[in-house]
Amino acid sequence: MKRIIFFLILSLLWAAPFTALAKGNQDITEAVNKEFKKNLTYYKDNSAEILDSITTSAEITEGDTKQTKNIKVVLAEGKEVRDSIFYFDVKQIYYYDLDDQKLIDSVTKNAQIKNFEKKYKDEVGKQINPFSLAIFMIALFITIIAPPVFGTLFNKNSSSLSYRLQFEQANAGMYKN
Repeated sequence: MKRIIFFLILSLLWAAPFTALAKGNQDITEAVNKEFKKNLTYYKDNSAEILDSITTSAEITEGDTKQTKNIKVVLAEGKEVRDSIFYFDVKQIYYYDLDDQKLIDSVTKNAQIKNFEKKYKDEVGKQINPFSLAIFMIALFITIIAPPVFGTLFNKNSSSLSYRLQFEQANAGMYKN
């Protein structure tokens, strides 16, 4: 019995920091989720995920006033679904004001923010999921390549088939003499 209680206390102490971290990221994830809903047409609901983040202080411009605030710069990923088979992964960098708990647009970028953006500049944007790309390539093959190939194989009057038959008949005629 003492072992079980000891194990429960240890597991709670081990998980406590992660639940506090999850609560902080939950507010940011909700704000990013709303932003994705607003900007992406085919956004899959609640698919926003925070991939990486840094906390720094930066100068924020709101209207005519400039203030230095603590912000969190996050790399977020969301999913778009088109026609239930084509999935796109969308990655975007957002700036989250930790004091007002909202996403902000205008930030004067310091060295940390510039390094963060430089680190992820190749990943930001929309990319098709590899599985969806495979489905697209198979559909493209079936609609463009397959009909002429099958037409050539099964049509007796096909030019390539008739040329081959004429060539075989000509060769057979030369060997009979």
